[in-house]
Amino acid sequence: MIRYRLSLTVSILAFLGLLLVLTWLLFSLLAFKTAANDLYAQKGEHARTLLKAFVALLPDSIPTYPDGFISPDSQASRYIQKLSAESTFSRLTLLDRNGKPIFTAGREGSDPYVPFQSASKMAEGSIVSPDGSGIVQIITVIRDGESVGKAGLLLSLSPEKARLNRSRQMLMAYFVLDFILLLGLGSFVLSRIVVNPINRLLTATEKITGGQYNQRLNVSGSAELAGLAHAFNEMAATLQAKDRQVAEQMTALEKANSDLGQAREETIRTEKMASIGLLAAGMAHEIGTPLASIMGYAELSAHEQPDNPDIQDYARRITEDCSRIDRIVRGLLDFSRPRTACGEHADVRDVVLSTVDLMNRQGAFKQVTVSIETGEVLLTAQCDQHQLQQVVINLLLNSRDATPAGGTIKVQAGRDAAHIRLDVADSGSGIPEEAIKHIFDPFYTTKPPGKGTGLGLAISARIVEGFGGRITVTSKVGEGSCFTVWLPSAPTEEVT
Repeated sequence: MIRYRLSLTVSILAFLGLLLVLTWLLFSLLAFKTAANDLYAQKGEHARTLLKAFVALLPDSIPTYPDGFISPDSQASRYIQKLSAESTFSRLTLLDRNGKPIFTAGREGSDPYVPFQSASKMAEGSIVSPDGSGIVQIITVIRDGESVGKAGLLLSLSPEKARLNRSRQMLMAYFVLDFILLLGLGSFVLSRIVVNPINRLLTATEKITGGQYNQRLNVSGSAELAGLAHAFNEMAATLQAKDRQVAEQMTALEKANSDLGQAREETIRTEKMASIGLLAAGMAHEIGTPLASIMGYAELSAHEQPDNPDIQDYARRITEDCSRIDRIVRGLLDFSRPRTACGEHADVRDVVLSTVDLMNRQGAFKQVTVSIETGEVLLTAQCDQHQLQQVVINLLLNSRDATPAGGTIKVQAGRDAAHIRLDVADSGSGIPEEAIKHIFDPFYTTKPPGKGTGLGLAISARIVEGFGGRITVTSKVGEGSCFTVWLPSAPTEEVT
């Protein structure tokens, strides 16, 4: 299973994007914290100023609860009435020395003690409320050097929070724009200086893996990539030289192997010929005389009892089998007899026509159709006419035996460069591929026992090779076979 991996560009940009996000988070945290502290400090200073102005307008004598309260008509009350018109004003409360409220003003429904709830333990100063919605400022009221009360003011932080939100949104927009620009520009730069050279190296490496060692690269960019390209070019040149050496060695080995194979085949063939020659000579000498006697006695038996059908059948069978033995011995003698280049000439067209006519008169093609195509060109080959006829007979009989009833045999003859070409094709069952390489070996046959000796094609090949020609076969199982004979063409000036 192939593991999925991110591309180099995506990996680098993802890392840079993560780094940018973390940097922005840290920066925004510090920036917003600082801005909030500054705004809250300014707000606290503003609240302190307002509260000092209120305390300054209070009467010299501060009443205590419940004996007295700050009069609504006093300057301090009128000042707070004007102050309460501001949107940020929430609550102002004045406590006496006993911590009881003697004056308060603010939004309806709010607790008079709100300014002091957030800073119950604080003597004076400013602090942000627990819910973060406002800022509290507390001042101790001093008269004649003594603390006579406390004044607390709560101002809303809504404008400051809105300002911080606007700043946050603007900073976020700048960040998104910067992030997009960084990804776009980073992708372009990485593609130009890193990814494209690496992809070129990868493509060239894949081609070298496929055997194309002529790949060379000229990569622009960093020193590391240029060094990698230089090393790649040196590797490709070395592989190309090694491949050339291997090809030369393989060619030499193939030639040597071919020569050895030919020498081995020639040796085996020579040994076969010698063995077959000795066997044939011995068989001809040892079998000939008793075979003639057997055939003679069979004929005598047939003549002495002409009315006995059993004796007649036995004599016929004996004669046929003796004739088959005689043909085998003669075939062995013909096969083992050395062939030399023939100085005679033969008209291939006449040999084909006469051979087919002879076999037709003998009834050899009763169940098949034979067609002949020889054209009008002079087809004179350098060969012996009688031996060529033997070859044609063997090929026709072989095709007839392989062709079912109703099939066809096609004989074609023509001139091909310096050779006369003779084709004998049939519509038979064809020859299996594993049998083709042995089809011209002596005693090799695909026919049932008793139907062939395996010498016909071997003798034909031996005869054709003696003429200086060759014989080949092409076949496809179920479609038929075609035997092709190549004979050396007779020189024009020698043809009379």
